[in-house]
Amino acid sequence: AWLDPRHEDPDQLRTLLTPPAGGHLNARPVPTTVNDVRNNGPQLLEEIAP
Repeated sequence: AWLDPRHEDPDQLRTLLTPPAGGHLNARPVPTTVNDVRNNGPQLLEEIAP
């Protein structure tokens, strides 16, 4: 595991991969400017038309 190289058992790490509780994550379209680390600001979180 790249976060902690001492972890070598993938099955043990899979137990950490659980979906979030309902309502905690919402997918929505955002501007492509989020793909550039030089961009920053609240406008990156604004929902855009699909």
